[in-house]
Amino acid sequence: MLELTKGILIAEDLPTLYVKHANSVVMSDVHIGYEEEMSRKGIYIPRIQKKRFLSITNRVFSVFNTKKLIVNGDFKHTFEKLTRQEKEELNEILKYLKDNGVEVIIVRGNHDNYISLVTEKFDNVRLVDELDLGEILITHGHKVIEPRNNTTYIIGHEHPRLSIRDKLGFSRKLQCFLSIPIKERENSQIIVLPAIGIYQAGNDISLIHSNYMSNLIKEHAILEKAKPYVIIEGEGIMEFPELGLIKNILI
Repeated sequence: MLELTKGILIAEDLPTLYVKHANSVVMSDVHIGYEEEMSRKGIYIPRIQKKRFLSITNRVFSVFNTKKLIVNGDFKHTFEKLTRQEKEELNEILKYLKDNGVEVIIVRGNHDNYISLVTEKFDNVRLVDELDLGEILITHGHKVIEPRNNTTYIIGHEHPRLSIRDKLGFSRKLQCFLSIPIKERENSQIIVLPAIGIYQAGNDISLIHSNYMSNLIKEHAILEKAKPYVIIEGEGIMEFPELGLIKNILI
């Protein structure tokens, strides 16, 4: 296991965090229902978002020895309604988690409109706008936040990916966590989660503030000091140097 900051750990090749203080696994951007949304546009892709989510959750509960899960936004995909696929698969997922004794907190993301139509049926599920644990604040990342001192902000929303090119011109695109210090705030930082959804593979991280969606990063991040933790599936997680030191190989 690797500790990103006090009490926040990552392990193996899992795109999730473990928050020791809450004895909880945190993940983001599952985007259940994405396949149905694409089919309405004439693009037919395999339905694998639910299968991937369940596979990852089963692994992380074993690795971190907990049955507490925090989904940090965008559990579902469609903005304007609750689709048939979303309703069916979210019901199946939440029933599976309940049957296995899992406590679930869902932090609303910008895609999670109407999710309460499903969650209200489950007494093991709590739906919140953000989760304030004192020195840790878990929020999806789409809302404006004025940062405070001595706080770690865990967000999703960005789907971070490190894209690099070597001297021969070969490029790699690698899903990652991103740990970023906050300027003018003492002992505060942002940890950005990678997406769980396989079709939400990533947005390239960079040193350009306007390339990000979250106001925390756009307005308050020290991107030169941001450090990627890259997921190599089947291998583990690799700690990379700060973005300011690898800017010449970023795509």
